[in-house]
Amino acid sequence: MRSSRHLLVDLASVTAGLSLAGAVVAVGCGGAPASLLPQRSASVEGDAAAHPYVSREAALDAGLVEVDASLVTTGRGPAVVARRTPPPEEATCAKEARGALTFGDRPVYPDRIERGASFVARLFVGNAGACTRRVTIPLGFTPPRTTATRTVDFTVYVPPRGAFVDLRLEGDELADADVTPGRYALTFAVLDEEGKPVGRPSSGNPFRVGHDEIVLPKKPDLPARIGRAEDLVVSLVIHNIGDTANRVTPLIVFTRPGETTGIEHYDPPTLVVPGVAGHTFRLSRETREAEKIGPGAWLVTITVFDAAGDRMGSFAGLPLAIGTVDLRLPRPDLPVRVREAEPLRATFRFENKGDTADKVTCVVAFTRPGSTATQEVSFVREVPPGGVTFDAVVDVATRKERGIGRGVWLVSTAAFRGSGERIKSFTGHYLEIVD
Repeated sequence: MRSSRHLLVDLASVTAGLSLAGAVVAVGCGGAPASLLPQRSASVEGDAAAHPYVSREAALDAGLVEVDASLVTTGRGPAVVARRTPPPEEATCAKEARGALTFGDRPVYPDRIERGASFVARLFVGNAGACTRRVTIPLGFTPPRTTATRTVDFTVYVPPRGAFVDLRLEGDELADADVTPGRYALTFAVLDEEGKPVGRPSSGNPFRVGHDEIVLPKKPDLPARIGRAEDLVVSLVIHNIGDTANRVTPLIVFTRPGETTGIEHYDPPTLVVPGVAGHTFRLSRETREAEKIGPGAWLVTITVFDAAGDRMGSFAGLPLAIGTVDLRLPRPDLPVRVREAEPLRATFRFENKGDTADKVTCVVAFTRPGSTATQEVSFVREVPPGGVTFDAVVDVATRKERGIGRGVWLVSTAAFRGSGERIKSFTGHYLEIVD
């Protein structure tokens, strides 16, 4: 959607000898060009009497983003906004008399405005010629993850040596341009009389109309365990504490304990109006199998992203077991004496009466009698339905590295499920390591 708008230009202090009374500024399509009066003017005719000039300090107080001092050309003063639009008194350059135009500084603008508020942005356009240039500034508002840009065109008359330009849109004009409450990426560009770009456009500038803030006020309702054939149903409460609706994307991530790479499942975006809303993840067995979310232990992370892709809240490390795991473990077999040059074998015999395999961690711990310092060696094995027997071998090199040498040791054993839950632990076994 394209519309046009009167534009205000700062010509104050462009040069010490430049008279501002006759300076010309931007016009909207079909309107008369505006003129700029000096900041020291004692009176303003017509509508100007109700709208005093806006100084740099007042503009900053109104919420404009502060500009880095290195971006401001020395000798050029603050913006002065004229509220009346008499005809221009200076002609624009003939084609053969035009000087180079420049645009390269980052525009200054508020990154957020309230619903119904006006929008003001400032940028500088340089003019190396000796006469006025007429340029177009298309201001684009693009919602996140779309190409549906709303563009408002401004026509600007740039005097010799250039000028600061103030782009202003009232709340109703933003609405007319279909810039409704929500988030946008702003694009500023300058085009010459032939429509050719001047400098490089400034794009991707974040901007928001209205206030939206999504929070997750409570822990999601996630079951600790479901059967292999059951649907996984997770209830989530989403709270929009702002005054503007926001479209959010819920995400649930499944990660095996001990691993760092997860399986991501996104639900379609949903619109959350101000207030409290609910969302339910529902993953059937078929959906889980298609996404390789199989039986066993998982750690679940639940989060939501807003329309701009920002993470708005998260709960991580929630345990979930899919299927039934019923592990039994008698005391492992250990020798009472082993030579220093021989490996040590601890035999674990697991019985799994469930219908789902689990990845277990077996621990063999060594402690000197009367000491609290312990050296642990861990082994990971998968235990399928039915069970498995395996030897946890503590080799000579590992014992030497851990300082487990000759003498008497108290050996403890334990096993933990993939979720971290302890299955069983055993103490009180004495081991002698001899020559």
